Amino acid sequence: MTLFILLERFTQLVRAPIDNPDMLWIAVPLILTLIMVELYFGKYRDEKIGWNTALTNALVLVFVSLNLFQFIYRQEGEKFFRIFYTTHFYIALAILLLGILLFFIDFFHLIPEVLAFTISAHLPVNITAYTAIAMVYNNLPLDFITILAWFLLILILGVFFFFVKLLLPKS
Repeated sequence: MTLFILLERFTQLVRAPIDNPDMLWIAVPLILTLIMVELYFGKYRDEKIGWNTALTNALVLVFVSLNLFQFIYRQEGEKFFRIFYTTHFYIALAILLLGILLFFIDFFHLIPEVLAFTISAHLPVNITAYTAIAMVYNNLPLDFITILAWFLLILILGVFFFFVKLLLPKS
């Protein structure tokens, strides 16, 4: 039963832009960036992420959170103070705080490179941002199943791009 629910939620995440085309304006740049950067690092395998790239990836979360706040405000505009009672507000706030936290970690080099570059890499950052967008725009619940679907999406895309990179000619 849980596997069925997980697959359903995973499908909801993947189909989110189809189910709600309003999110295309923020999701398409994330998806295109993810694909292009993965292809870039597949072609130029000797290049690695640097502190500057990790820093800009953290800013993606900040900018996505601003879009989420705007969307929430448009939904609840005349009832402004109701915003603070919505799960969507706290999802957007969590994305903002995560972006700020990663920004400071990367800006001041607060943790070892390997760990910083892993958590600030474009794949987990963009999929985290995309998942938050899908949850807010499509009213998906913030629960354990959604977190598992988010993790599954990162895992599947990571494996997919791993094999794509093997097929790309190295520069």
